[in-house]
Amino acid sequence: MDSQETKPPLNPEIDFFGETNFRGIRKKFGIRTDDRRRHMYLIGKTGVGKSTTLESMIYQDIQNGHGVAVIDPHGDLASKALDFIPSHRVNDTIYFDPGDSEYPISFNILERVDPSQRHLVASGLIGVFKKIWADSWGPRLEYVLRNAILALLEYPGATLLGIMRILVDKEFREGVTAGLTDPVVKSFWRDEFSRYPDRFQAEAIAPIQNKVGQFLSTSLIRNIVGQVKSTINMREVIDQGKILIVNLSKGKVGEDASALLGAIIVTKLQLAAMSRIDVPESQRKDFYLYVDEFQNFATESFANILSEARKYHLDLILSHQYISQLMEEVQDA
Repeated sequence: MDSQETKPPLNPEIDFFGETNFRGIRKKFGIRTDDRRRHMYLIGKTGVGKSTTLESMIYQDIQNGHGVAVIDPHGDLASKALDFIPSHRVNDTIYFDPGDSEYPISFNILERVDPSQRHLVASGLIGVFKKIWADSWGPRLEYVLRNAILALLEYPGATLLGIMRILVDKEFREGVTAGLTDPVVKSFWRDEFSRYPDRFQAEAIAPIQNKVGQFLSTSLIRNIVGQVKSTINMREVIDQGKILIVNLSKGKVGEDASALLGAIIVTKLQLAAMSRIDVPESQRKDFYLYVDEFQNFATESFANILSEARKYHLDLILSHQYISQLMEEVQDA
């Protein structure tokens, strides 16, 4: 599609994506808004039309004034989506390009998370770390990392950079644990981790230092996840029906960073949608989340998003090539 600003929306209640020619009669067909709340799943090899379908639906949603988020690990779909934005929606648009080091957008996954949702953030982060480093993942690594994340979620001003610090900086660790309200997490740091022999402690944290530390050592990533206050308010994005375009081109940021940032953004959108429990369901505006190459971000916790998102009117459109790319928990969702 070229610029289509002059084309009127076909129907605000239906997203069209095909045309039949049964008995020589050409008729457009699509999917209704209520059906989209059950999510959409586009699967097929390269060249079968997934990208064209996504582009058509994104175009219609933008033209119809809907809230839209596009998460693209290649960059092509993100660029196309930018072309679809009409002049009257330019101020509604947020373009997130992690590769732009001159104007970095800050994104703190640990910022002001409701106590009831902390486990979702921890599971989301653990899930993507586990997916990226599946070959060398172990139960002890996960156990220590989960407790680090849960502790930092209670600590004001914490960012992902605190993961490394809580493991090696005793004074910082004591400051964090002093204010913990979760008795299980507090007991881990005070009664268990602190009593590990030095050698055992070093062995326990070494894999986290190697893996998470490698991710956080890149200045590009630190600029995004290391700032206390997020630039983007996801609740505002959803409630005000804004357009969020996320260009996670692997060629710019690397495959692992692309996967982690994508998972963080999806988790933040989920939390923002779930926080709309304070709004009657009839007043919740639909928000459409497009995730291309979905397998890059499909962690175990994503199954929860698929099952919970509908009631909060976060409508997912997921696309990738083969169902075998997904872990069993996500397939079953």
